[in-house]
Amino acid sequence: MIIKEIYIGDSKEAYIFKDFEPGFNIIFSSDNNKGKTIVIQSIAYCLGNIPVFPTTFEYENYYYVLVIEQDGKEFKICRKEKNILISRNNEILLFDNISEFKRFWNNEIEKIPIIHKNGMTKISDPELFVQMFFVGQDKKQTHDIINKGYYRKEDYYNMIFSICGIGDEASSKSEVESAKNEMSKLKTEKQWLLKENKILKKRGKVTELLGATNDRIALEGILNEADAIKDVILSLKKERNKAIARKNKNEAVLKELRSLNRNMKSGEVICMDCGSNHIVYESADAEFSFDVSTTEMRGQILKAIEERITVYSEEIERFTSEINKQQEAFDKCLIVDENITLDLLLVAKHEMDGAKNADQRLIDIERQLKQMEEKLDVKIAISDDIEKKRDNILKAILQKMNEFYKEIDQSEDRKYVDIFTKKDKVFSGSEGTEFHLAKMYALQKVLEHKYPIIIDSFRAEDLSTDREDRVIEKFKEINNQLIFTTTLKNEEYGKYEGIDVHAIDFSGHETYHILSNSYVEEFLIKLREMSINI
Repeated sequence: MIIKEIYIGDSKEAYIFKDFEPGFNIIFSSDNNKGKTIVIQSIAYCLGNIPVFPTTFEYENYYYVLVIEQDGKEFKICRKEKNILISRNNEILLFDNISEFKRFWNNEIEKIPIIHKNGMTKISDPELFVQMFFVGQDKKQTHDIINKGYYRKEDYYNMIFSICGIGDEASSKSEVESAKNEMSKLKTEKQWLLKENKILKKRGKVTELLGATNDRIALEGILNEADAIKDVILSLKKERNKAIARKNKNEAVLKELRSLNRNMKSGEVICMDCGSNHIVYESADAEFSFDVSTTEMRGQILKAIEERITVYSEEIERFTSEINKQQEAFDKCLIVDENITLDLLLVAKHEMDGAKNADQRLIDIERQLKQMEEKLDVKIAISDDIEKKRDNILKAILQKMNEFYKEIDQSEDRKYVDIFTKKDKVFSGSEGTEFHLAKMYALQKVLEHKYPIIIDSFRAEDLSTDREDRVIEKFKEINNQLIFTTTLKNEEYGKYEGIDVHAIDFSGHETYHILSNSYVEEFLIKLREMSINI
Protein backbone atom coordinates (compact mmCIF):
# COMPACT_ATOMS: atom_id res chain seq x y z
CA MET A 1 0.00 0.00 0.00
CA ILE A 2 1.23 3.49 -0.88
CA ILE A 3 0.23 6.76 0.80
CA LYS A 4 -0.08 9.32 -1.99
CA GLU A 5 -1.88 12.42 -0.71
CA ILE A 6 -3.40 13.85 2.47
CA TYR A 7 -5.98 16.66 2.69
CA ILE A 8 -7.11 18.34 5.93
CA GLY A 9 -9.56 21.20 6.33
CA ASP A 10 -13.00 22.78 6.13
CA SER A 11 -14.56 25.61 4.12
CA LYS A 12 -12.32 28.25 5.74
CA GLU A 13 -8.85 26.72 6.07
CA ALA A 14 -7.03 23.65 4.84
CA TYR A 15 -3.72 21.92 4.26
CA ILE A 16 -2.72 19.62 1.40
CA PHE A 17 0.37 17.46 0.91
CA LYS A 18 0.84 15.46 -2.30
CA ASP A 19 4.59 14.86 -2.39
CA PHE A 20 4.91 11.41 -0.79
CA GLU A 21 7.09 8.97 -2.68
CA PRO A 22 6.82 5.15 -2.69
CA GLY A 23 10.24 4.79 -1.02
CA PHE A 24 11.78 6.35 2.10
CA ASN A 25 10.19 9.68 3.14
CA ILE A 26 11.54 11.77 6.04
CA ILE A 27 9.49 14.80 7.07
CA PHE A 28 11.59 17.25 9.09
CA SER A 29 11.55 20.78 10.40
CA SER A 30 13.98 23.03 12.23
CA ASP A 31 11.52 23.58 15.07
CA ASN A 32 8.64 21.81 16.80
CA ASN A 33 4.91 22.36 16.15
CA LYS A 34 5.22 22.69 12.38
CA GLY A 35 2.44 20.20 11.59
CA LYS A 36 4.37 16.94 11.23
CA THR A 37 2.32 15.11 13.86
CA ILE A 38 -0.96 16.49 12.48
CA VAL A 39 -0.14 15.06 9.04
CA ILE A 40 0.93 11.69 10.47
CA GLN A 41 -2.09 11.40 12.77
CA SER A 42 -4.39 12.42 9.90
CA ILE A 43 -3.12 9.48 7.85
CA ALA A 44 -3.76 7.04 10.69
CA TYR A 45 -7.13 8.68 11.40
CA CYS A 46 -8.29 8.05 7.83
CA LEU A 47 -7.24 4.42 8.24
CA GLY A 48 -9.69 4.14 11.15
CA ASN A 49 -7.31 4.68 14.06
CA ILE A 50 -8.22 6.34 17.35
CA PRO A 51 -6.86 9.91 17.03
CA VAL A 52 -4.01 11.23 19.16
CA PHE A 53 -3.75 14.76 17.77
CA PRO A 54 -2.01 17.61 19.62
CA THR A 55 -4.31 19.12 22.25
CA THR A 56 -4.31 22.50 20.50
CA PHE A 57 -5.69 20.99 17.28
CA GLU A 58 -9.51 20.81 17.12
CA TYR A 59 -9.52 17.72 14.91
CA GLU A 60 -13.29 17.08 15.21
CA ASN A 61 -14.02 20.22 13.17
CA TYR A 62 -12.25 19.10 10.01
CA TYR A 63 -12.63 16.77 7.06
CA TYR A 64 -9.74 14.46 6.16
CA VAL A 65 -9.05 12.92 2.76
CA LEU A 66 -6.39 10.26 2.27
CA VAL A 67 -5.46 9.02 -1.20
CA ILE A 68 -3.86 5.57 -1.24
CA GLU A 69 -2.84 3.07 -3.88
CA GLN A 70 -3.33 -0.66 -3.29
CA ASP A 71 -2.36 -3.22 -5.93
CA GLY A 72 -2.52 -0.58 -8.65
CA LYS A 73 -5.98 0.66 -7.60
CA GLU A 74 -6.54 4.13 -6.18
CA PHE A 75 -8.85 4.72 -3.22
CA LYS A 76 -9.86 8.08 -1.77
CA ILE A 77 -10.87 7.91 1.89
CA CYS A 78 -12.68 10.83 3.51
CA ARG A 79 -13.36 10.85 7.25
CA LYS A 80 -15.38 13.24 9.39
CA GLU A 81 -15.58 11.99 12.97
CA LYS A 82 -17.02 8.44 12.82
CA ASN A 83 -18.35 8.74 9.25
CA ILE A 84 -16.15 7.52 6.40
CA LEU A 85 -16.63 7.78 2.65
CA ILE A 86 -14.57 5.89 0.07
CA SER A 87 -14.38 6.82 -3.60
CA ARG A 88 -13.03 4.36 -6.16
CA ASN A 89 -13.49 4.43 -9.93
CA ASN A 90 -16.14 7.16 -9.61
CA GLU A 91 -18.07 4.90 -7.22
CA ILE A 92 -19.06 6.20 -3.78
CA LEU A 93 -19.25 4.01 -0.70
CA LEU A 94 -20.49 5.47 2.58
CA PHE A 95 -19.91 4.01 6.05
CA ASP A 96 -21.56 5.26 9.23
CA ASN A 97 -19.03 3.70 11.59
CA ILE A 98 -15.64 1.98 11.82
CA SER A 99 -17.22 -1.49 11.85
CA GLU A 100 -18.70 -0.97 8.38
CA PHE A 101 -15.44 0.53 7.16
CA LYS A 102 -13.25 -2.35 8.36
CA ARG A 103 -15.56 -4.95 6.76
CA PHE A 104 -15.21 -3.19 3.42
CA TRP A 105 -11.45 -2.92 3.87
CA ASN A 106 -11.24 -6.63 4.67
CA ASN A 107 -13.36 -7.60 1.65
CA GLU A 108 -12.18 -5.13 -0.98
CA ILE A 109 -8.76 -3.69 -0.12
CA GLU A 110 -6.66 -6.00 2.08
CA LYS A 111 -7.44 -8.84 4.45
CA ILE A 112 -7.41 -7.81 8.11
CA PRO A 113 -6.40 -10.37 10.76
CA ILE A 114 -9.21 -12.35 12.38
CA ILE A 115 -8.86 -12.84 16.13
CA HIS A 116 -10.79 -14.73 18.80
CA LYS A 117 -12.08 -12.46 21.58
CA ASN A 118 -14.75 -12.87 24.25
CA GLY A 119 -15.84 -16.18 22.79
CA MET A 120 -16.28 -14.79 19.27
CA THR A 121 -14.19 -14.48 16.14
CA LYS A 122 -13.95 -10.94 14.81
CA ILE A 123 -12.06 -8.75 12.38
CA SER A 124 -9.40 -6.75 14.23
CA ASP A 125 -10.34 -3.11 14.64
CA PRO A 126 -8.03 -0.49 13.08
CA GLU A 127 -7.02 0.78 16.53
CA LEU A 128 -5.25 -2.56 17.06
CA PHE A 129 -4.32 -3.39 13.48
CA VAL A 130 -2.46 -0.16 12.63
CA GLN A 131 -0.12 -0.70 15.58
CA MET A 132 1.59 -3.30 13.42
CA PHE A 133 3.04 -0.55 11.19
CA PHE A 134 2.39 2.77 12.94
CA VAL A 135 4.13 4.42 15.92
CA GLY A 136 2.85 7.81 17.01
CA GLN A 137 4.78 10.44 18.90
CA ASP A 138 2.57 10.31 22.00
CA LYS A 139 1.18 7.55 24.25
CA LYS A 140 3.75 5.03 23.05
CA GLN A 141 5.01 2.61 25.67
CA THR A 142 7.14 -0.52 25.60
CA HIS A 143 5.17 -2.66 28.08
CA ASP A 144 1.72 -2.51 26.47
CA ILE A 145 -0.31 -1.63 23.41
CA ILE A 146 -1.46 1.93 22.76
CA ASN A 147 -4.99 2.91 23.84
CA LYS A 148 -5.38 -0.14 26.05
CA GLY A 149 -9.04 -0.67 26.81
CA TYR A 150 -11.15 -3.12 24.85
CA TYR A 151 -8.00 -4.68 23.42
CA ARG A 152 -5.12 -6.22 25.37
CA LYS A 153 -1.61 -7.43 24.61
CA GLU A 154 -2.99 -10.94 24.07
CA ASP A 155 -5.06 -9.60 21.17
CA TYR A 156 -1.94 -8.08 19.62
CA TYR A 157 -0.18 -11.45 19.81
CA ASN A 158 -3.20 -13.21 18.32
CA MET A 159 -3.34 -10.65 15.51
CA ILE A 160 0.27 -11.39 14.60
CA PHE A 161 -0.34 -15.14 14.65
CA SER A 162 -3.48 -14.69 12.53
CA ILE A 163 -1.45 -12.88 9.87
CA CYS A 164 0.82 -15.93 9.79
CA GLY A 165 -2.17 -18.24 9.35
CA ILE A 166 -1.80 -19.75 12.82
CA GLY A 167 -4.99 -20.62 14.71
CA ASP A 168 -5.99 -19.33 18.11
CA GLU A 169 -4.18 -21.23 20.86
CA ALA A 170 -6.79 -20.41 23.50
CA SER A 171 -9.59 -21.72 21.30
CA SER A 172 -7.61 -24.87 20.51
CA LYS A 173 -6.88 -25.53 24.19
CA SER A 174 -10.53 -24.91 25.00
CA GLU A 175 -11.53 -27.61 22.51
CA VAL A 176 -9.06 -30.02 24.11
CA GLU A 177 -10.41 -29.28 27.60
CA SER A 178 -13.98 -29.64 26.38
CA ALA A 179 -13.18 -33.05 24.86
CA LYS A 180 -11.45 -34.15 28.08
CA ASN A 181 -14.47 -33.08 30.13
CA GLU A 182 -16.82 -35.05 27.88
CA MET A 183 -14.63 -38.13 28.23
CA SER A 184 -14.46 -37.68 31.99
CA LYS A 185 -18.25 -37.61 32.20
CA LEU A 186 -18.52 -40.79 30.13
CA LYS A 187 -15.92 -42.53 32.30
CA THR A 188 -17.80 -41.48 35.43
CA GLU A 189 -21.02 -42.87 34.01
CA LYS A 190 -19.19 -46.09 33.14
CA GLN A 191 -17.97 -46.40 36.73
CA TRP A 192 -21.50 -45.86 37.98
CA LEU A 193 -22.81 -48.60 35.74
CA LEU A 194 -20.06 -51.06 36.69
CA LYS A 195 -20.66 -50.43 40.39
CA GLU A 196 -24.42 -50.54 40.01
CA ASN A 197 -24.92 -53.89 41.69
CA LYS A 198 -22.74 -52.90 44.64
CA ILE A 199 -24.55 -49.60 44.88
CA LEU A 200 -27.90 -51.36 44.94
CA LYS A 201 -26.72 -53.69 47.69
CA LYS A 202 -25.03 -51.01 49.77
CA ARG A 203 -27.04 -47.81 49.83
CA GLY A 204 -24.29 -46.15 51.88
CA LYS A 205 -22.08 -46.13 48.78
CA VAL A 206 -24.66 -44.05 46.94
CA THR A 207 -24.45 -41.37 49.59
CA GLU A 208 -20.65 -41.50 49.46
CA LEU A 209 -20.49 -41.36 45.65
CA LEU A 210 -23.14 -38.72 45.17
CA GLY A 211 -22.78 -36.81 48.40
CA ALA A 212 -23.35 -33.11 48.88
CA THR A 213 -19.72 -32.10 48.29
CA ASN A 214 -19.29 -33.96 45.01
CA ASP A 215 -22.70 -32.83 43.82
CA ARG A 216 -21.86 -29.18 44.63
CA ILE A 217 -18.52 -29.32 42.80
CA ALA A 218 -20.10 -30.91 39.74
CA LEU A 219 -22.95 -28.40 39.77
CA GLU A 220 -20.60 -25.42 40.08
CA GLY A 221 -18.60 -26.61 37.09
CA ILE A 222 -21.72 -27.01 34.98
CA LEU A 223 -23.11 -23.63 36.02
CA ASN A 224 -19.82 -21.88 35.26
CA GLU A 225 -19.77 -23.46 31.81
CA ALA A 226 -23.40 -22.47 31.24
CA ASP A 227 -22.73 -18.88 32.36
CA ALA A 228 -19.78 -18.55 29.98
CA ILE A 229 -21.87 -19.80 27.05
CA LYS A 230 -24.77 -17.55 28.08
CA ASP A 231 -22.50 -14.48 28.05
CA VAL A 232 -21.36 -15.32 24.52
CA ILE A 233 -24.97 -15.77 23.38
CA LEU A 234 -26.00 -12.43 24.89
CA SER A 235 -23.06 -10.68 23.24
CA LEU A 236 -23.89 -12.26 19.88
CA LYS A 237 -27.56 -11.30 20.18
CA LYS A 238 -26.56 -7.73 21.01
CA GLU A 239 -24.38 -7.55 17.90
CA ARG A 240 -27.13 -9.14 15.80
CA ASN A 241 -29.68 -6.62 17.06
CA LYS A 242 -27.34 -3.79 16.08
CA ALA A 243 -26.98 -5.26 12.60
CA ILE A 244 -30.77 -5.71 12.29
CA ALA A 245 -31.39 -2.11 13.39
CA ARG A 246 -28.84 -0.77 10.89
CA LYS A 247 -30.25 -2.97 8.13
CA ASN A 248 -33.79 -1.77 8.83
CA LYS A 249 -32.63 1.85 8.91
CA ASN A 250 -30.88 1.51 5.56
CA GLU A 251 -33.86 -0.31 4.04
CA ALA A 252 -36.10 2.59 5.10
CA VAL A 253 -33.73 5.11 3.50
CA LEU A 254 -33.53 2.95 0.38
CA LYS A 255 -37.32 2.88 0.11
CA GLU A 256 -37.50 6.66 0.42
CA LEU A 257 -34.83 7.26 -2.22
CA ARG A 258 -36.46 4.84 -4.64
CA SER A 259 -39.74 6.69 -4.24
CA LEU A 260 -38.16 9.85 -5.67
CA ASN A 261 -39.15 9.79 -9.34
CA ARG A 262 -37.70 12.97 -10.78
CA ASN A 263 -39.36 12.51 -14.14
CA MET A 264 -43.00 12.15 -13.12
CA LYS A 265 -45.30 13.58 -15.78
CA SER A 266 -47.60 14.97 -13.14
CA GLY A 267 -44.91 17.15 -11.59
CA GLU A 268 -41.76 17.01 -9.48
CA VAL A 269 -40.66 16.59 -5.87
CA ILE A 270 -39.92 19.87 -4.10
CA CYS A 271 -39.20 20.99 -0.55
CA MET A 272 -42.35 22.18 1.23
CA ASP A 273 -40.35 24.72 3.25
CA CYS A 274 -38.33 26.51 0.58
CA GLY A 275 -39.70 25.24 -2.74
CA SER A 276 -36.29 23.94 -3.89
CA ASN A 277 -36.20 20.88 -6.15
CA HIS A 278 -32.83 19.83 -4.66
CA ILE A 279 -33.17 16.83 -2.37
CA VAL A 280 -30.27 15.97 -0.05
CA TYR A 281 -29.25 12.65 1.47
CA GLU A 282 -27.36 13.00 4.76
CA SER A 283 -25.11 10.41 6.38
CA ALA A 284 -25.37 9.49 10.04
CA ASP A 285 -24.76 12.57 12.25
CA ALA A 286 -25.08 14.67 9.06
CA GLU A 287 -21.31 14.69 8.48
CA PHE A 288 -21.75 14.15 4.70
CA SER A 289 -24.51 15.54 2.48
CA PHE A 290 -25.26 14.52 -1.12
CA ASP A 291 -27.60 16.14 -3.62
CA VAL A 292 -29.72 13.22 -4.88
CA SER A 293 -31.71 15.34 -7.30
CA THR A 294 -29.72 13.90 -10.20
CA THR A 295 -30.25 10.35 -11.41
CA GLU A 296 -26.49 9.65 -11.41
CA MET A 297 -25.90 10.66 -7.80
CA ARG A 298 -29.08 9.00 -6.61
CA GLY A 299 -27.97 5.80 -8.35
CA GLN A 300 -24.58 5.86 -6.60
CA ILE A 301 -26.15 6.43 -3.19
CA LEU A 302 -28.71 3.68 -3.85
CA LYS A 303 -25.93 1.27 -4.78
CA ALA A 304 -23.92 2.16 -1.67
CA ILE A 305 -26.95 1.61 0.57
CA GLU A 306 -27.80 -1.68 -1.17
CA GLU A 307 -24.25 -2.92 -0.55
CA ARG A 308 -24.50 -1.97 3.11
CA ILE A 309 -27.80 -3.83 3.40
CA THR A 310 -26.15 -6.89 1.86
CA VAL A 311 -23.27 -6.65 4.35
CA TYR A 312 -25.69 -6.39 7.27
CA SER A 313 -27.72 -9.33 5.95
CA GLU A 314 -24.57 -11.43 5.86
CA GLU A 315 -23.67 -10.27 9.36
CA ILE A 316 -27.14 -11.20 10.64
CA GLU A 317 -26.86 -14.67 9.09
CA ARG A 318 -23.40 -15.15 10.59
CA PHE A 319 -24.52 -14.04 14.04
CA THR A 320 -27.64 -16.23 13.85
CA SER A 321 -25.58 -19.26 12.88
CA GLU A 322 -23.16 -18.64 15.74
CA ILE A 323 -26.03 -18.08 18.19
CA ASN A 324 -27.59 -21.40 17.15
CA LYS A 325 -24.24 -23.12 17.62
CA GLN A 326 -23.78 -21.63 21.08
CA GLN A 327 -27.40 -22.43 21.98
CA GLU A 328 -26.78 -26.08 21.13
CA ALA A 329 -23.75 -26.05 23.40
CA PHE A 330 -25.83 -24.41 26.14
CA ASP A 331 -28.63 -26.98 25.81
CA LYS A 332 -26.09 -29.79 25.83
CA CYS A 333 -24.57 -28.39 29.00
CA LEU A 334 -27.98 -28.36 30.69
CA ILE A 335 -28.75 -31.87 29.50
CA VAL A 336 -25.56 -33.02 31.20
CA ASP A 337 -26.87 -31.43 34.39
CA GLU A 338 -30.13 -33.32 34.03
CA ASN A 339 -28.25 -36.58 33.47
CA ILE A 340 -26.36 -36.14 36.69
CA THR A 341 -29.60 -35.59 38.57
CA LEU A 342 -31.30 -38.47 36.77
CA ASP A 343 -28.46 -40.81 37.68
CA LEU A 344 -29.34 -40.25 41.30
CA LEU A 345 -32.94 -41.12 40.58
CA LEU A 346 -32.00 -44.08 38.39
CA VAL A 347 -30.38 -45.81 41.36
CA ALA A 348 -33.80 -46.12 42.96
CA LYS A 349 -35.36 -47.10 39.64
CA HIS A 350 -32.78 -49.85 39.13
CA GLU A 351 -33.74 -51.30 42.52
CA MET A 352 -37.06 -52.18 40.89
CA ASP A 353 -36.21 -52.65 37.21
CA GLY A 354 -32.66 -54.01 37.51
CA ALA A 355 -29.88 -53.08 35.13
CA LYS A 356 -31.21 -54.61 31.95
CA ASN A 357 -29.98 -51.66 29.82
CA ALA A 358 -26.61 -51.31 31.56
CA ASP A 359 -24.75 -53.70 29.28
CA GLN A 360 -25.89 -51.92 26.11
CA ARG A 361 -25.05 -48.55 27.60
CA LEU A 362 -21.57 -49.81 28.54
CA ILE A 363 -21.03 -50.91 24.94
CA ASP A 364 -22.13 -47.47 23.71
CA ILE A 365 -19.83 -45.75 26.18
CA GLU A 366 -16.84 -47.85 25.12
CA ARG A 367 -17.52 -46.99 21.48
CA GLN A 368 -17.88 -43.28 22.24
CA LEU A 369 -14.73 -43.23 24.37
CA LYS A 370 -12.71 -44.86 21.61
CA GLN A 371 -13.93 -42.34 19.04
CA MET A 372 -13.32 -39.43 21.40
CA GLU A 373 -9.82 -40.64 22.29
CA GLU A 374 -8.92 -40.66 18.60
CA LYS A 375 -10.34 -37.15 18.14
CA LEU A 376 -8.64 -35.96 21.31
CA ASP A 377 -5.27 -37.17 20.06
CA VAL A 378 -5.81 -35.11 16.92
CA LYS A 379 -6.91 -32.03 18.91
CA ILE A 380 -3.89 -32.31 21.23
CA ALA A 381 -1.58 -32.67 18.24
CA ILE A 382 -3.17 -29.60 16.62
CA SER A 383 -2.93 -27.63 19.87
CA ASP A 384 0.72 -28.59 20.34
CA ASP A 385 1.44 -27.73 16.71
CA ILE A 386 -0.23 -24.33 17.08
CA GLU A 387 1.74 -23.61 20.25
CA LYS A 388 4.98 -24.61 18.55
CA LYS A 389 4.27 -22.43 15.51
CA ARG A 390 3.40 -19.46 17.72
CA ASP A 391 6.65 -19.89 19.64
CA ASN A 392 8.59 -20.05 16.38
CA ILE A 393 7.01 -16.83 15.10
CA LEU A 394 7.84 -14.99 18.33
CA LYS A 395 11.40 -16.32 18.23
CA ALA A 396 11.77 -15.14 14.63
CA ILE A 397 10.51 -11.64 15.51
CA LEU A 398 12.78 -11.42 18.54
CA GLN A 399 15.74 -12.61 16.52
CA LYS A 400 15.18 -9.80 14.00
CA MET A 401 14.67 -7.27 16.79
CA ASN A 402 17.94 -8.28 18.43
CA GLU A 403 19.81 -8.26 15.12
CA PHE A 404 18.50 -4.73 14.52
CA TYR A 405 19.37 -3.59 18.05
CA LYS A 406 22.87 -5.06 17.89
CA GLU A 407 23.63 -3.12 14.71
CA ILE A 408 22.08 0.13 15.94
CA ASP A 409 23.43 0.29 19.49
CA GLN A 410 26.82 -1.37 19.37
CA SER A 411 27.73 -0.21 22.88
CA GLU A 412 25.17 -2.47 24.57
CA ASP A 413 24.94 -6.25 24.82
CA ARG A 414 21.29 -6.36 25.87
CA LYS A 415 18.82 -8.82 24.31
CA TYR A 416 15.10 -8.36 23.89
CA VAL A 417 13.14 -11.30 25.35
CA ASP A 418 9.62 -10.35 24.21
CA ILE A 419 7.85 -7.89 21.91
CA PHE A 420 6.60 -6.14 25.07
CA THR A 421 8.63 -5.37 28.16
CA LYS A 422 7.49 -6.07 31.70
CA LYS A 423 5.51 -3.28 33.31
CA ASP A 424 8.15 -2.69 35.98
CA LYS A 425 11.07 -2.87 33.54
CA VAL A 426 10.28 -0.52 30.67
CA PHE A 427 12.60 1.09 28.16
CA SER A 428 12.62 4.89 28.21
CA GLY A 429 14.49 7.62 26.39
CA SER A 430 16.54 6.54 23.40
CA GLU A 431 16.26 2.91 24.55
CA GLY A 432 12.48 3.11 24.12
CA THR A 433 12.92 4.67 20.68
CA GLU A 434 15.24 1.84 19.64
CA PHE A 435 12.77 -0.74 20.95
CA HIS A 436 9.90 0.61 18.83
CA LEU A 437 12.13 0.91 15.76
CA ALA A 438 13.36 -2.66 16.23
CA LYS A 439 9.79 -3.95 16.56
CA MET A 440 8.56 -2.18 13.40
CA TYR A 441 11.55 -3.49 11.47
CA ALA A 442 11.18 -7.06 12.75
CA LEU A 443 7.41 -7.24 12.19
CA GLN A 444 7.79 -6.33 8.55
CA LYS A 445 10.70 -8.71 8.02
CA VAL A 446 8.90 -11.68 9.58
CA LEU A 447 5.28 -11.00 8.61
CA GLU A 448 6.22 -9.55 5.21
CA HIS A 449 3.26 -7.15 5.30
CA LYS A 450 2.92 -4.55 2.55
CA TYR A 451 1.69 -1.61 4.62
CA PRO A 452 3.69 1.63 4.85
CA ILE A 453 5.74 1.90 8.02
CA ILE A 454 4.92 5.23 9.66
CA ILE A 455 6.92 6.48 12.64
CA ASP A 456 6.39 9.94 14.08
CA SER A 457 9.53 11.39 15.70
CA PHE A 458 11.69 8.40 14.81
CA ARG A 459 14.78 9.68 16.64
CA ALA A 460 13.01 10.96 19.74
CA GLU A 461 14.75 11.15 23.12
CA ASP A 462 18.15 12.07 21.70
CA LEU A 463 18.91 9.13 19.46
CA SER A 464 22.54 9.82 18.54
CA THR A 465 23.55 10.77 15.01
CA ASP A 466 25.55 7.57 14.50
CA ARG A 467 22.65 5.40 15.60
CA GLU A 468 20.22 7.41 13.48
CA ASP A 469 22.38 6.82 10.41
CA ARG A 470 22.40 3.08 11.11
CA VAL A 471 18.60 3.11 11.60
CA ILE A 472 18.12 4.69 8.19
CA GLU A 473 20.41 2.15 6.53
CA LYS A 474 18.60 -0.77 8.17
CA PHE A 475 15.18 0.45 7.09
CA LYS A 476 16.43 0.90 3.55
CA GLU A 477 16.48 -2.91 3.44
CA ILE A 478 12.68 -2.83 3.47
CA ASN A 479 10.79 -2.32 0.22
CA ASN A 480 7.67 -0.90 1.88
CA GLN A 481 6.93 2.80 1.77
CA LEU A 482 8.46 4.50 4.83
CA ILE A 483 7.25 7.78 6.34
CA PHE A 484 9.34 9.05 9.27
CA THR A 485 9.34 12.46 10.96
CA THR A 486 11.89 14.30 13.08
CA THR A 487 12.93 17.73 14.32
CA LEU A 488 16.46 18.82 13.36
CA LYS A 489 18.88 21.04 15.19
CA ASN A 490 20.15 24.07 13.29
CA GLU A 491 23.54 22.49 12.65
CA GLU A 492 21.86 19.38 11.21
CA TYR A 493 19.94 21.19 8.50
CA GLY A 494 20.55 19.55 5.13
CA LYS A 495 21.76 16.24 6.61
CA TYR A 496 19.34 14.16 4.50
CA GLU A 497 20.65 15.45 1.21
CA GLY A 498 22.45 12.85 -0.87
CA ILE A 499 21.55 9.77 1.24
CA ASP A 500 18.83 8.35 -1.01
CA VAL A 501 15.79 9.42 1.01
CA HIS A 502 12.98 11.78 0.06
CA ALA A 503 13.51 14.71 2.45
CA ILE A 504 10.41 16.85 3.07
CA ASP A 505 10.97 20.21 4.78
CA PHE A 506 8.12 21.54 6.95
CA SER A 507 10.19 24.38 8.41
CA GLY A 508 8.33 27.03 6.42
CA HIS A 509 4.96 26.23 7.99
CA GLU A 510 3.46 28.62 10.49
CA THR A 511 4.14 27.41 14.03
CA TYR A 512 1.08 25.85 15.69
CA HIS A 513 -1.02 26.43 12.57
CA ILE A 514 -0.40 24.32 9.49
CA LEU A 515 -3.81 25.08 7.96
CA SER A 516 -4.37 28.22 5.87
CA ASN A 517 -6.90 29.67 3.42
CA SER A 518 -4.49 29.25 0.48
CA TYR A 519 -5.37 25.54 0.20
CA VAL A 520 -9.15 25.92 0.58
CA GLU A 521 -10.12 26.09 -3.10
CA GLU A 522 -8.19 22.93 -4.02
CA PHE A 523 -9.45 21.20 -0.88
CA LEU A 524 -13.09 21.91 -1.76
CA ILE A 525 -12.50 20.68 -5.31
CA LYS A 526 -11.19 17.39 -3.91
CA LEU A 527 -14.29 17.04 -1.74
CA ARG A 528 -16.56 17.78 -4.71
CA GLU A 529 -14.75 15.06 -6.68
CA MET A 530 -16.07 12.73 -3.97
CA SER A 531 -19.56 14.33 -4.22
CA ILE A 532 -19.12 16.08 -0.86
CA ASN A 533 -20.30 19.66 -0.51
CA ILE A 534 -19.57 21.69 2.62
